[in-house]
Amino acid sequence: MNMTEDAVGRQGRVTCVVERSQSANAYGNPDLWALATPALVGLMEMASMDALDGLLQVGERSVGSVVEVEHRAPTPVGARVDVVARIDEVDGRKVWFSVTASDQSGTVAAGRHARVVVDDARFRARLAELDAGLRSSRG
Repeated sequence: MNMTEDAVGRQGRVTCVVERSQSANAYGNPDLWALATPALVGLMEMASMDALDGLLQVGERSVGSVVEVEHRAPTPVGARVDVVARIDEVDGRKVWFSVTASDQSGTVAAGRHARVVVDDARFRARLAELDAGLRSSRG
């Protein structure tokens, strides 16, 4: 990783219209047609990766490691949600973001997120090793 403190302040963004597949109903909360917190966290991760676009070296990728989010208000299915991630700190391989989500009524969520920059080949090799272990234990 060749990222410096110059990355601090850089922002990433994801904007989408909330779909039924992102609803609390789809995540097991019956008949609740609002953006589910797990789907919101996924959007925050996507916005954070967008902020890192062009900063990682060839052969690197980032993986999520910390999520602290307060989901303050509902966003109904069909409404537009805008998620912004801002790089706040680069601490070795760990990159910290402030994340916010807003819709037509204002801010609906805020928090922070950390991603760790890893060597992609080594990460995939470890994942394959774990997967092989699971397969052999299932017999």
